[in-house]
Amino acid sequence: MVLYLVGALIDCTAVVALSAYYLYHLITKRELSEPRYYYWILVISISGVLIASLYYWWLGNLTTASILAWVMAVPVVVTLLFILLIIIFRPNWN
Repeated sequence: MVLYLVGALIDCTAVVALSAYYLYHLITKRELSEPRYYYWILVISISGVLIASLYYWWLGNLTTASILAWVMAVPVVVTLLFILLIIIFRPNWN
């Protein structure tokens, strides 16, 4: 159960962070460096997998729910580690 909750928490955090970043650019009327639909593709795909994992959790199939939660959480964690390594080893890199 803990494994599922950690994966679901990472997924929820990613959805909130992406949505907040997109809304920040909308509110400040700044131009995004990437096309707008990239953010929506990521938010919808992570949310869809999260909803599917919640469905399997509700059915009682915790193994499938954990796998679905971690399918999207692993790329988020790898990206976070990559960004942290850049910050640690290249602090003056623009």
